[in-house]
Amino acid sequence: MNEFRLKSDRVRLAADIWLHRHGPWWLLLAVLVLLLLALALLVIPGRQAELTRQQVILGDLQARASQPPPVAAATSPSADNYQHFRASLADEDQVLPTLQAILDAAASHQLSATRAEYLRGRDANAQAGTLQMTVPVKGRYNDVRQWVEEILATHAFVAVNELGFKREDIGVNQIEAKVRLTIWYRPAGAAGGTTTVYLDP
Repeated sequence: MNEFRLKSDRVRLAADIWLHRHGPWWLLLAVLVLLLLALALLVIPGRQAELTRQQVILGDLQARASQPPPVAAATSPSADNYQHFRASLADEDQVLPTLQAILDAAASHQLSATRAEYLRGRDANAQAGTLQMTVPVKGRYNDVRQWVEEILATHAFVAVNELGFKREDIGVNQIEAKVRLTIWYRPAGAAGGTTTVYLDP
């Protein structure tokens, strides 16, 4: 017991002498250094983990940047639309039967058609032949509308370019309609020029 007290007294004496010679600032400096070391031990692992995470993100971005750009689609939407248009064209030998079917449909809807005008042409951009049909008809409005709807539903290669109505007397249940249609078809051979013919429906 006396030996332990003696050793503790020597330690306390050494501490008093050290404080007397150097002052309390060194002790404060030592405590500050210990606090900084403890703070570093707490902060450094988190910083290290963040650095590792950023390195992974950077590696991923570099890998994406090194990849070749994606190859453009083989066909564009406009090319697909053109292919659908080409697939819907009629053959040239279907043109006259289609004209007759349109006129027969008008008669089945109780429409009277007067002399029709036919204009044949060729669209160089679409690489297709056209036959434009302008026919005046008389009848009830609902019959005209149903006739046009039947044409469009039955013939995918027929387009309605103009549809005009005229009624002479509001009290009459009859109207005059001017209908302009275009039949699109694949020409069997090179069609040259544009002609106009008049046929009786």
